[in-house]
Amino acid sequence: MRCPLCKGKMVTGKTNLPYELDGEKIIVVRNVPALVCAQCGDAFVEIDVLRKVEKIIDRAGRDGITMGFVEYEKAA
Repeated sequence: MRCPLCKGKMVTGKTNLPYELDGEKIIVVRNVPALVCAQCGDAFVEIDVLRKVEKIIDRAGRDGITMGFVEYEKAA
């Protein structure tokens, strides 16, 4: 796969995904599996992984977290 931005080679890696909830909460899901461009660093996360991230974010919001980091592997 080639990067949609720079046409560089996409390699297996990880990325961090920041989310803002209700304009008041900030949650960062760390070390999310992704394809990362070896040239520009842009990341592409597959839909099944994003669905897991959404569940993690929903759980964090319900748990009352207002700011924090969540490790993908431990929370998925």
